[in-house]
This record gives sequence, C-alpha cells and structure tokens, in this order.
Amino acid sequence: MIALLFLGLGTACKETPTKKESIQPDDSRFTQKVLIEGLEEPLQLEFDRDGYVYWIERIGNVKRFNEKTGEVEMLGTLDLTKETAPGLIGILLDRDFESSRQIFLFYSAAADQGNALRLARFELNKDNKLDIANEKIILSVPWEQPDGQHFGGGMTWDEEGSLYLSIGADSHPTQYSPLPFKNEGGRGEDEARTAGNTNDLRGTIIRIRPHADGTYSIPEGNLFGEGTPNTLPEIYVMGNRNPWRLSIDSKTQYLHWGEVGPDAGVDSGEFGPMGYDEFNVAKTAGNFGWPYFIGYNRAYNSYDYSTREYGEPYKPDSSYNDSPNNTGLKILPPAREALIAYPYQVSEEWPILGSAARSAVGGPIFRKKGFKENAERVFPDYFEGKWFITDYVRNWIMVVKMDEKRSKVLSLERFLPAGQLTHSQPLDMDFSPNGDLYMVEYGIGGQGKISRIEYNAGNRAPIARANSSALDGKVPLELWLSSEGSMDLDGDPLTYKWTIVEIDGTYKETFTVTNPTLHLKEAGKYLVQLEVSDPGRLSSKDSLQIIAGNTQPQVKFKILEGNQSFYFPDAVIKYEVSVEDREDGNLSDGNIRKEDVVVNAQYIPSGMGYPQLDLLNKEGKLNTDTKLRHLNAKALVQKSNCLSCHLEERKLVGPSFQDITKRYKEDPKAFELLSKSIAEGGSGKWGDMSMPPQPMLSPPEISQIVDYILKINSEDGTSNNLGTIGHYQTIAFNKRGRGSRLDTYFRTPLEMGSYVFMASYTDKGSPEKDGLDLMGKDYFLLRYPVLAPEDADFFSDEGISYTPSTNDPGFIFTGKGGHIGFRGIDLKGINLVKIGAPNRFWHWSHFVGATIELRSGSPDGQVIGEPYIIPSAPIGDKGPFFGESMGSPAIFDVSKSNGIVDLYIVVKNLQANESNALIMMTGIEFIK
Repeated sequence: MIALLFLGLGTACKETPTKKESIQPDDSRFTQKVLIEGLEEPLQLEFDRDGYVYWIERIGNVKRFNEKTGEVEMLGTLDLTKETAPGLIGILLDRDFESSRQIFLFYSAAADQGNALRLARFELNKDNKLDIANEKIILSVPWEQPDGQHFGGGMTWDEEGSLYLSIGADSHPTQYSPLPFKNEGGRGEDEARTAGNTNDLRGTIIRIRPHADGTYSIPEGNLFGEGTPNTLPEIYVMGNRNPWRLSIDSKTQYLHWGEVGPDAGVDSGEFGPMGYDEFNVAKTAGNFGWPYFIGYNRAYNSYDYSTREYGEPYKPDSSYNDSPNNTGLKILPPAREALIAYPYQVSEEWPILGSAARSAVGGPIFRKKGFKENAERVFPDYFEGKWFITDYVRNWIMVVKMDEKRSKVLSLERFLPAGQLTHSQPLDMDFSPNGDLYMVEYGIGGQGKISRIEYNAGNRAPIARANSSALDGKVPLELWLSSEGSMDLDGDPLTYKWTIVEIDGTYKETFTVTNPTLHLKEAGKYLVQLEVSDPGRLSSKDSLQIIAGNTQPQVKFKILEGNQSFYFPDAVIKYEVSVEDREDGNLSDGNIRKEDVVVNAQYIPSGMGYPQLDLLNKEGKLNTDTKLRHLNAKALVQKSNCLSCHLEERKLVGPSFQDITKRYKEDPKAFELLSKSIAEGGSGKWGDMSMPPQPMLSPPEISQIVDYILKINSEDGTSNNLGTIGHYQTIAFNKRGRGSRLDTYFRTPLEMGSYVFMASYTDKGSPEKDGLDLMGKDYFLLRYPVLAPEDADFFSDEGISYTPSTNDPGFIFTGKGGHIGFRGIDLKGINLVKIGAPNRFWHWSHFVGATIELRSGSPDGQVIGEPYIIPSAPIGDKGPFFGESMGSPAIFDVSKSNGIVDLYIVVKNLQANESNALIMMTGIEFIK
C-alpha cells in the first residue's frame, strides 16, 4: 500500500478558548463539491498563492487546476522506471514558489531501475512545463522492494525552511513485528534492517534544509548529530512502518502524521500485540518504536536470531537491535507512544473510529491565523487548533481536539455525517489559501477525484420544493399547488412566487401565496415554477410540468407464477401486463390493442438493482427502447482511455469495436483473448500498432467491456420483445472472466446478473390539442439469488461498520449487534437461506461470534427458521484465512415460509462489549 505526508504550520503557547469557539457549526453550512474527475491514481496536492492547485498522479503526471477558470493543465510527466516500483509519490512546492517556480518531487526514476527513490527539484519554465532536463537530485534512498510496498512520500515545510519527507520501511505486509527473515539480508522481511536501523533512511521521517545549488544541510535538533557513528543525521523520526500525510502545526511547529500498522487482529502469546494504526505527534526528534513497539508502546516479544525463538518483551526505555542486518546502533533511543492507536476491532478508547480494515492517513491542523483576512470561506473558530484526520479505508473524517501540551486527546468527533460526504479512498487533505478543505480521492481506471468542502458562514440560500396534487388530467383541471418542503436553513421568512406558463402557448399566471389553487381550462403543456426568496435576496427555484387535457395511462407488469424476487436457471415465470387509460379504455376490454403495448425483457450480466433503475427512470432514461445491458460498460469506456484509440463504428488509431466483433465472432476463446489484451496490452494483431495495458481496470470491469464489444451487433445486446401475457424462461449464464466483489466470497460458475422486464403504452393524446400523448410504463426486476449486505434497504443505526473502498469482506457487525433488511423478498419456492458470516479473514481473527436470526416485517418481527450461532474465532491459528478456513456459513430452513416479506437479518450478542467485532457478512444466498 502507498504511504505519504502532509502540510501545516507553527510555537507552543497557551490557548484561551472563547465562547464563539465552543459553538459547533451546523452541518448544513458545509458543502462538498467534486472539482476534477477521471484521474489516474492521484496521491497528493499542493497550493500556490495565485489560486492554483497542484497534484501528482502515481503514473508520473504532474498537473494543476485553476480555481478561477476550472482549467486543468498537464505540467509534465516524469520518466519512471519500467520495473515494478512506487512511481511518483511525493510533491512539495518551494516555499518561495511564486518567484523560484521550483517543485520538489519524490519518485522512482527510470535511471535508477527500481533500485532507489529520489528526491529531486524541478522548475517550471515560461510555458508552465516541468524543465525535466535540468533536474536537481537532492537525495537518493536505496530501495529493495520491487513491488513498492510501504514507501511513504509525503512532504512538508516548517517555518524555518526545513523540508520533512516520510519514507516507508520497504517491506512486505505482516501480521506482527517482521523480525524473522528468510530472504538474503532480510530483504522485504526484517524491518530491523530499515525502520529499526539508525543508519538507514527507510522507515523514517527525515528533516533537511535544501539550498539553491541542490545541496542540503542538517538543521539543529535532528535525532542524531552529524558525525555520530552508525547513524544518519537526516533522520528526524525513526521507528516508522508506513508513515503517510505529514502536517506541521503552524502554531506549535509540532509534526503530525498517520501511520499504517501490521495486520494481526488479535494478540499473540508467541509474537506480541495485535496490529494498530496510529496518529502521531512529534514535538522533537524521536524514535516511535517500530518494529519493536506498536500503539501505546505495546511491546513485541524479543527475537533470538541464533535460536530463532521468542523471549521476553522489549522494553521501551532500553530497546536494542541485534539483527544481523542492522548497520546502525545496537541500543536505540527510547520509544515514544502514539497519540491515537486503533485496531481492526472497535477501539474501547475511541469506538467512534469503527471496525474494519484500516489505513490511517492524517491531515491538516486548523489555525485561523494561517489564512489571509480576505480569504473567502475560512472554517469557524470552533475548529481552532484541531487536527483533521482521515482513514483511506474507513473513509471517515474525524476532528481531534488535544490538550494544551498537545500530548493528550480530549475528544474525537466525526466531521460531517457520512451521508453528507461523497468521497471515497481519501489520500490527502489540506486547507487551501481561501479556506476550503481540499481532498484527494485515490482511484484507478480514471476513478480518482479531487474535491473540496466549502464553509458558508453567512446567509444560506433557501430551498424550494414545488408539488402538485396531480400532474395530468382532463380539462377543466383543478390543481392544488404546494410548497411543502421548502425551507430556509437560517430560519428567515420566505416569499413565494409561482409562475405558470403554457409551453408553446400564450397563457401565463402568477401567484404569491404559499399554496395556491390552479384552474386550467385549456388543454396544453404547462410549466409550473416556484421561486422562494429570503430577505437577503438569495433564492432558489423548483419546477414541474403539468399536462391538461389528457391522463397518463396506468401500466402494470405482474408475475402470476414464479418467484417475484429472483431468477433461477431454466425457471419459467408466467406474467401478465395490464393497461388502464382514462380516455382510451383498457387492455382487457379490447379498447387498447395488444400490438400498441410494448413489453420486453433484458438481461444484464453485470447485474442491476432497483436503485439504479429508479435513478434512470427519474432522469427520463428508462424506456422500453433503452438498452440496459451495456450501460455500465459504456460508462467505463468513457472514463478510461479506450476512446482515444477506438470508436464503435469506425477505425481511429486502432480498429473499431465493430471490426473487433467481426474478427472474433466465431472464436470460442475470444473473451479470454480480449480480456488479456486489455489487461496486459499487446501488438501485432492489427498491424504495427501496439495496445497499451490497462492495469487500472479491474477484472470485472474488463469483463463488462469485452461483453460490450463482442455483443455490439448482436441481438443479445438488445431486448427480447414479448406479448402482453405469456411465459418466460430465465437462463443463468456461465461466468466469463472474474465477477464482482460478491463473487469473491460466493463462488459460483454463473454470472450474477439481472433480468429487467419493462412494459409501456403511449396513449392517443387529446382530441383538443396535438402533442399531449402520454406514456405509462412499469418495470420489474429479477435478480440472481445472491444479495450483498451493503445493498440492503434498511440498516440499523448502530452495530454496523462498512468500508466500501476496498474489496475486503468489510461489512462487519459490532458491539451488541445490529440488523439489515431487504424490502419485498419473495420466499415462495425458497427452501434455504445461506448467509456468509465469517469469523475470520486474512489475518483478522478477532471476531467474538453472534447469533443470527431471520425475521419478517421488522427487526422484532416473526422469527423465520431457527436462529444460527456463529462461534468465536478459534484462538492460535496463524492464517492467512481464506475460503473454508474463514468459517462456515449460517444456514436457515425457510421452506415453511411463503409469500413476499420484508426480510430482516438480525445479528446480536448481548454478552459482547461495545468494542467487540462480532462477525463479517459477505452475502445472502437464496436456494430452491
């Protein structure tokens, strides 16, 4: 995993809280806006004073964004090593950037062939491009790990002009302290050779003072004085495993950072403590303990390299490094405790941090004096001196309040509720000069983003909500218009203005009352608009369209026989479509012809749910002529760089998708061949041109794109037209390629797709005016009989921790437990429900078990089948745990249940502590 640093500023002096500082701002004053999308592995950002935001992408790009114009510029691309290596992982603007135009970058250069990471300085030329030819190499760090795990890369300045750089420990992930080794010289294993080595820059945060000629000096106060034998004077902090974002508090000048710990989920009598992630503060140079201590100086057991046995725990005040791979001092500086430490399970100290995988990032310290007086949107005094932190996996943003000495945490609180934030995989946060909190959201395959959170200290615009008692009907049409739901968050009185205009007509009417009555005497299309305004002259609008002279048909797709929630291989459903129209009559009495009703079925291999269908319908994109099968694939093609070389119908740089379809139409291995070409690249298949690999696309995404290409001219990619009544046989197709996150834990040879049935009827309109015809439609969904817990319709407020940013089985029940629920599940013909409920995974084995119940109607509803007990995870097994070793599924006999119910899954353990993790949940399978 990646590891980096961060920026901040400051001199310790006593803080005097004011009454204003104690008032927490309302969440509604904050707004998140996505500024830039489609980025390839963005990692860090920086700001200049002229309104530009700079960032790096791990693939080598340096870019910037103009806050005023919204323009994005490519400043340059570094020549990275072709070997597997960290890439471009650090950026820092010079302190005098506006005059010097200098940028510091930390990266794995092609010239170093993956054997080093270099800190180098570049300048922007007159055309705002990196002058790569005149690179100044400041410092080089030998690097061993070809896969580039644990490599740091964050940078920041202090007020005296010292540059801080975090460097990871250059080793494989482990459960506990990685002292034993098998590789020669401990390569990739023994972190006593790096983080515990006073003579190695890996596993440290260094502090240097760069000079104009490309050299640097050592500031006073680093951990080791210049000339001290077996030490490196650049080291400011040692004993780091995977340090990420660095920040300097502008008031205290203390260094802050996040630290990613090892993977063990439980303590071990043989090795020592479980893994913890940390948030750390260094007031002065020091040793933060790794690989001998973790968290609050919890000691690992000492290791005897001669006997290969473990002994007594190390002691923080007198730890030693006797590894044969150590080139530094034997006796190490005293170890320091973390400010905050949290494990996989729920922290007893800070339960607000949740339970799941973890990856502590860090963030900035808010100091109001760091902003100009005319800064637009500076956060309020409530946040003065507080540290904003985030976790790459758990996805929260927390605000840390510390005591005056900055040595103890007084409180932790969530910054904005999860539903108000749209970010995922945050890798960097910092305040811009104008006061906004910017965030880098990591992503591959064009999924990376940069967003910002803005604070509005003044008047907020009101919110308009326009409603009507009906949207259509025969004339004369009487309607009751309602502004219910309109509001002003500041509590200001509102004025209302309704405007009704006939589209393509002359009629216009206005009202200034809250809820007027509207009388439409003439047939036509009318736009109804509501504008609400506050005393500060801020306003907002909402609108809707009314059809007078016609009534929308009512269409219903009904399944008469067969399960109404799921499809099964070779099952047959019996269906019927009904249509009722006030003016035209109905389908059953023959006034509406069957030929005028469009009915079809579409199969979507990648699956689809009601939320996606409802959104398409709301946006007006769901009709019987909408091809649903390849919507996801087309979106992926748009976001990736496929369209820079390929078009659907004609040759560009590479062949068209239709030409590819023709060539591979009869090839039984076409799916595998094309999937490999997209993932790995290739050449020679279409002349001299070569196709670059697409490592940013996941296997499920590649499968969707290949399916789109191969089916581009096929009837399978469109819909199957049906009659208004009949039978339909559902088919379960064999999986090609790799499936989604759900497939990882529910192994099946079949695709977890969906069938969507749609029916529509367009009526004859109005005899009084042309163009008033209306469509009625209905859609119905049958899913593959495996559901993901995160796709539930109902969730308990407590007892659930979910991390959507990774492919881990990260849906976890905690504390006393919680529940999820699915709306309208048809249990007809279902005999068993199997729930994947592991009590361990990978190196996580800290789960204490729980009782699982199926209930109908509500979390307290009737119990279905017998409750199932998942035991506590066995103690002593070392893992890693995959497949059957993760634990047996919970199986419920539901054969006596019938009909459609809201199905609730209740997980509870009343004897558990609030800090316990009970079970994970991977999926719910319904078996005939």
